[in-house]
Amino acid sequence: MPKQIERSRLAVWFLVLVTLLFAFVIAWKKVEQEASDTALLVASNRIVERANFYKQQWLLSGEPDKLTLNHKVIHYSKSGWVKPLNLANKVDCHYWLALFYEEERVLESLPIKIKDNSKLSGFQCEYFYSREHAIYINLVDNKFSVGVSFSSEHEF
Repeated sequence: MPKQIERSRLAVWFLVLVTLLFAFVIAWKKVEQEASDTALLVASNRIVERANFYKQQWLLSGEPDKLTLNHKVIHYSKSGWVKPLNLANKVDCHYWLALFYEEERVLESLPIKIKDNSKLSGFQCEYFYSREHAIYINLVDNKFSVGVSFSSEHEF
């Protein structure tokens, strides 16, 4: 009889331990998801800050078509936003990200895919950090915008 009681206690303690571990794993995933979402928002805010810095430089320099800052030639739109044009004057989404967000990493992750959706009406670049996380930088009809996506419906 004492061995059965001891086995029952052991089984109960094992069940409690498994339940606690399971609860910890679920809580950890939620914290990890929130940290990723927050890091993406912080990155998008930094991109907006840098874009505004370059627009200020454009205004202070008399609104030129292009400007050289920190040994980089920067092409501007008529409204003063940086165009994603590299030295060869070609659309380059990598250039935009390197200029606006030098570290390029969000929680130690580099973009796994960069997609150029530019059209005649403007420039559109998507930076995918995972299946769920992406940053969008747009300069369409002389309007600059940065957005984030937290959905799992991205195409690869």
